[in-house]
Amino acid sequence: MDKTNLNSQAIILLTAYFNAGDKPLTITEYGKFAQWLLSKERSPSDLLEKNAQEIIEGYEEKKVTPERLLRLLDRGNAMAIAMQKWQNAGIWILTRADKEYPHKLKKILGHKAPPILYGAGEKKILRTKGVAIIGSRNVSEEDTQFTFSLGEKLAYSGYSVVSGGARGVDEASMMGSINAGGTTIGVVADGLMQKVLSRKYRDAIMNGNLVLISPYYPEARFTVGNAMGRNKYIYVLAESSIVIHSGLKGGTWEGAKENLKHNWVPLFVKENNDVEAGNKKLIEMGGMPLQASILESENIDFLFEVKQEKSEASVTEGTSPTSEEIPNKEKEAVFLSLEEKILDLLGKQRLPIKEIAAIVDEDEKIVKKSINKMVKSGEVQKHRNRPLQFSKIMKLPGMEL
Repeated sequence: MDKTNLNSQAIILLTAYFNAGDKPLTITEYGKFAQWLLSKERSPSDLLEKNAQEIIEGYEEKKVTPERLLRLLDRGNAMAIAMQKWQNAGIWILTRADKEYPHKLKKILGHKAPPILYGAGEKKILRTKGVAIIGSRNVSEEDTQFTFSLGEKLAYSGYSVVSGGARGVDEASMMGSINAGGTTIGVVADGLMQKVLSRKYRDAIMNGNLVLISPYYPEARFTVGNAMGRNKYIYVLAESSIVIHSGLKGGTWEGAKENLKHNWVPLFVKENNDVEAGNKKLIEMGGMPLQASILESENIDFLFEVKQEKSEASVTEGTSPTSEEIPNKEKEAVFLSLEEKILDLLGKQRLPIKEIAAIVDEDEKIVKKSINKMVKSGEVQKHRNRPLQFSKIMKLPGMEL
């Protein structure tokens, strides 16, 4: 069995829920443990190929004890049974070790990206360019029809719809896209197995128009925590976003605020006259107004071309900028990998590893490993100072090293 499969198996054993009594690692717990393994120049596959007890002996985390890790790794039979059941229902699993795992999640969320994704449908859809459509469960007939038509519009324009699979706005946008023969990503918070087997989605999955994914157990029941937790994945899997209708609290409201805070993707908000809606407030906080006339627009590429700047203070503190403070000059949100951050830094000055690690807020061993890789690839050069310093190799236009 190849290394990638062993890595995937180890990640599944550590993070998947199989039976009552299981206590798999949470996203945060696994993220910390994975970083620790990397700092020791280890990979998850080593836990299956070598003596796992010796490898994890030095890991110190209050809730993630060696005993807990070993119990999770010793669930091979349970994993085989569970995966066979899910496979029979048409459900696959992607881990962060798999090439098909969405690059956007890893690039933007880093170690906070879910270690595993359960899904059904065409995986290639996860790499398409799309718009996140977000909104309340209980909306007017007018908003429902607008959302359905918007889903169709995006499909006809060659873009995917990314939504949450809940009733209301989510479902209307997805069904609009599917009706127009478009591609759709549904990020569900519960009942993945039930949705995969439902007549409503089955044909779209079989026809290659829909992929349903979830970071949660395929048979998980609805919880508010899971519904709120999956919101970030809807935004991050898209290149732009539209809020159709939001209350002043709840999942749509919190998810939109989180997106504004982190500036994951541009946020458009449909204008309305509902005094009880949060749409106007989201626009005051930095969302960009969207008119219903978008359905008549020949070109909707502006959804992706806009660059948006957002003041974190106005989101976290709940304050609203004045009209003068809402930026006309807009700044593109930049999401950089560790290597990109290091290259950007070394393009300006020579620095030793210790200082680089402090600036990018990362473990020195991880930084050293990244730099050694870039030295070998010809992107970074080493200077024989004491301590060793590094700088970016500047390339002339058209020059290949």
